[in-house]
Amino acid sequence: MLVLTNAEVNFYLAEAALRGWYTAKSAATLYDLGLKAAMRQWALFGADGVISQANIDTYATANALVTTGTQAQQLEQIYTQFWVSVFPNSQEVFLNWRRTGYPALVPNNYTGNITGGKIFRRMLYPATEENLNKENYLGAVARQGENTFLTQMWLDK
Repeated sequence: MLVLTNAEVNFYLAEAALRGWYTAKSAATLYDLGLKAAMRQWALFGADGVISQANIDTYATANALVTTGTQAQQLEQIYTQFWVSVFPNSQEVFLNWRRTGYPALVPNNYTGNITGGKIFRRMLYPATEENLNKENYLGAVARQGENTFLTQMWLDK
């Protein structure tokens, strides 16, 4: 499992640059670096994952950050490409989606869906936590909200 990749760092810096928090490079440059690093990192999973530099360059050119868009549109593009870049790290994907709301996901609703057709917002504390660590469990629930799949965490948009 990749923990914190070059691609992730560049996408985070692209967001920071776009917000004016980082000035060493432009958001477009950092986005491009992140996008290319994300494609190169597939080589870490074996020869079948190698993407040629020509294909990386073609994709990067076709999907460059649209700097004429609004800040919100540019952030959406950065966040969506970030989401793709961290696959298959589902925890990081889920965390960043909750933080940003991107990409705009459509919930899968089906009969008996425990969340009523909404995308869950957090994992539940296990019953053993409530049974064996009741005081801290109740404290956490008091601070964070109910122990349900739809209770939003502090960073959740």
